Amino acid sequence: MSSYAVELTTRYDGLVIASFPDLPGVTALGVDDEDARTEARRALRDALIALDREGQPAPEARRRGQTMIMADAPVPA
Repeated sequence: MSSYAVELTTRYDGLVIASFPDLPGVTALGVDDEDARTEARRALRDALIALDREGQPAPEARRRGQTMIMADAPVPA
């Protein structure tokens, strides 16, 4: 399974945005950090599946030393 760094940002209204620096455009929203991480796993899985269906390789995970998220289900290699 693939793991990618995730950045959590709290919005003005208290909701938390999870984004992946190595996967621009892949984001998730949660009511708190834990919920944002859960939603981020789903968003990551969906993005990796979409890339595979389009015949494109998943980008290399370059960022380390941050919170890492792993897709919550295996995706095609």
